[in-house]
Amino acid sequence: MKITPYVIFAPIFLALIFGQALAQTNPPKFGKIEKEEFDELLCPIDSNAHAFFIFDFGKSEFKYNTTMEDKGFQLHFKRHCRIKIVDNQGFSWGDIRIPLYRSNSDKEEVFSIRGFSYNLVDGKIEKTKLDRKDILYEETSENWETCKFAMPNLKAGTIIEIEYLVISDFLFNLQEWYFQRQIPVLQSNYEVTIPEYFNYNQTQFGYYPFSVSQKAKRGRITLTSRERTGNRIVKSTLHTNEIDFEEIVNYYEATNVPAFPDEKFVKTDENYLSKVDFELQYTKFPNQPLNYYTTSWDEIDKKLLNNEYFGRRLNDTGHLRDAIATLKESGTQNEELVNAALEHIQRKISWNNIRSKYVDTNLSKPYKNGEGNSADINLNLVALLRSLDINSFPVVLSTRDNGIIHPAHPSVSRFNYVIAMAEIDGNTYLLDATSPISSLNLIPPYCLNHNGRVIGNYPEKWIDLENYKPYTIKAMYQLSIDSSLALSGKVSKNFQDYGAFDYKSRLNEINDPQEFFSELEEKNTGFEVKNMEIQGLEGEQQKLSLAYEVLPKHKIEGAGEMLYFTPTLDPFFSENPFKLEKREYPVEFNYPHTFQNVYTYIIPANLEITEIPEPMIVKLPEGNGSFHFQVHRAGQHLTINSVMKINKSIFSPLEYDALKKFFQFVIDKQNDVIVLKQL
Repeated sequence: MKITPYVIFAPIFLALIFGQALAQTNPPKFGKIEKEEFDELLCPIDSNAHAFFIFDFGKSEFKYNTTMEDKGFQLHFKRHCRIKIVDNQGFSWGDIRIPLYRSNSDKEEVFSIRGFSYNLVDGKIEKTKLDRKDILYEETSENWETCKFAMPNLKAGTIIEIEYLVISDFLFNLQEWYFQRQIPVLQSNYEVTIPEYFNYNQTQFGYYPFSVSQKAKRGRITLTSRERTGNRIVKSTLHTNEIDFEEIVNYYEATNVPAFPDEKFVKTDENYLSKVDFELQYTKFPNQPLNYYTTSWDEIDKKLLNNEYFGRRLNDTGHLRDAIATLKESGTQNEELVNAALEHIQRKISWNNIRSKYVDTNLSKPYKNGEGNSADINLNLVALLRSLDINSFPVVLSTRDNGIIHPAHPSVSRFNYVIAMAEIDGNTYLLDATSPISSLNLIPPYCLNHNGRVIGNYPEKWIDLENYKPYTIKAMYQLSIDSSLALSGKVSKNFQDYGAFDYKSRLNEINDPQEFFSELEEKNTGFEVKNMEIQGLEGEQQKLSLAYEVLPKHKIEGAGEMLYFTPTLDPFFSENPFKLEKREYPVEFNYPHTFQNVYTYIIPANLEITEIPEPMIVKLPEGNGSFHFQVHRAGQHLTINSVMKINKSIFSPLEYDALKKFFQFVIDKQNDVIVLKQL
């Protein structure tokens, strides 16, 4: 952002600090490392950590670029950190990723990358320099590329040190800062200097606190311009103009930050890590009006509808003419017509695995070429549905790994994906044609991330992405024990809704069926899986069934004449996924779950059934879940029916203790044994 229309040649920037100075922790000089840093073999605040940050320092400031390009203010972000690798499980922290924003031909650039790996060898520090040829760039999405490199010569005990500078013309992209990571951080500091011309909303996230302080200082920019006068003899005169302004320096600090707890059922750590981020609200330069960046959701809707790579493309339907005619002539209506349109787009365009809310060029090109990004595919679906006189709208969203959308902070850049919505007889259906196994209200799990924004003339602007289909698996086991104490039988499993989606995805990813058999054998310990039949891979998307035989690898064993075996061959959970004493963030299941296993055992006459598990019913408060364990005996036949239900997707931290105990009840009950006596 330029301040004046002058042609600028050379800057002079003076900082005049006033007010009470605040003591700040400064990073050590780059490359200056002492032997004592190798004395700490383990992380001092977490002896189980595989790696930890010794320090992580960041600094963002605005610098006025007065080169011939006359770019005005630019953002400079500098980072300097050291990481201690404790053991080989921490090697992944030597893989460095630097995200760089881009838009059209403009992009952020990274400069002055320096990296060293330090090792203590025979009492001396040996350092290995990062080779510039190992620095690579990768396109990761429509607006992002990644600078990446792997630090060399990693060993247990290595200390790595990295420093780099990112220069950005995107003033709205003031760097966020993470105080908490997946490994401990002993010292984390971030300094942000903001001139008075910029106003940012600052938002703090996470559960681990960090300190914030400020001070003011004066800044000055000296601008130089050249004036040419005269006709035959041209005379050049240099003029200078000094501009004084105020800056606010924000200091953020955290020490001894524990690693983010690694526990299951969280959509993305990004939502709960302790961090601070910034959103440009407006700019106000001398002699210029306010320029608002943070806008309203209604304004974002309008911009998307008028965007040539989004809303304006929805009227491009010439390439769909034949499909429209065929579908109209088919006579199908309502849900069947929506499903037929979905299946048509699924067949016509394969997804190239690029997530985007904008089409690459237009709608006809991917349709004709048979490949496109998520917007190419799903905006084609919206256009097709509208041409079939079905009320349809695009729904923009943030995928799970991209974090949640904050309704109080309107921002189009937070959206990275688009799906379709259809409305029939007052019922809404969410659709995503990128996956060949998705169907009505069965969109890919990575889309299930709180709310999406409906773009268009629809009364409900926010739509819940999560309260649709459950995850259901029901299994029947018909098993018998022969006279030699070998257990064998048949198994049939039925998968519905997201249960079917999950297993179809796995089967589609596996080229060798034997790999899937091996997975089943691992779950059914002691058995060999044979003669598998799979039904439902084609056709009905929301169902899948497996049937197979289990043959024994081992016999039932016991002590003397008494035999003991656990009848739950395929437990819902082999161990409790919840291990924390206290969880600070929600438990996030992707969907409600229903698991049911019915085991029928035929016991031979030479074995007496002396003890069977007791029935049990356990329920979560407010009907949020239940576990039923029932046992029925008829002569030498035993039937065990266990059903576990999780009836909602998100549990608050206050509900964690009850949920943890509930899971432990289930696991303990699944370990109950049947006792047999040999006659």
